[in-house]
Amino acid sequence: MRFTFKQLLAAFLIAVAPLAVQAQQKYRVVFHVTENNPEKWNIVLNNVGNIQKDLGKQNVTVEIVTHGPGIAMLKAESKVGPRLAQALDNNVVLDACENTMRAANVKKEDMYPGVSFVPSGVTHILERESEGWLYLRP
Repeated sequence: MRFTFKQLLAAFLIAVAPLAVQAQQKYRVVFHVTENNPEKWNIVLNNVGNIQKDLGKQNVTVEIVTHGPGIAMLKAESKVGPRLAQALDNNVVLDACENTMRAANVKKEDMYPGVSFVPSGVTHILERESEGWLYLRP
């Protein structure tokens, strides 16, 4: 059986297309953190750094969504402030739940510079998951 050049080219493209898509895959990861605990936050921030290193920063979008007691770790005087600065420098989005902030009487100006705000942390996570984001809760 003889094949034309076009048939061979088409077969080749069909065979390698999944590899090209895989090589260009962009990951979207949402981390869920509720603890007011520097050790926990350092673990999460280490996980984020490892993901960015392993997959390439350009291939992964990361958000850390915080509500409940975890809000304290996103305040201006956070014990992990230098790590937050590093995360922000690496394009990690740090989301604070406005519902929690209202309940705890925390104002936006109390928060670490660069922190983003979402109306509801749990709803934001739900929305991200419905958009196909990967969910991690270390």
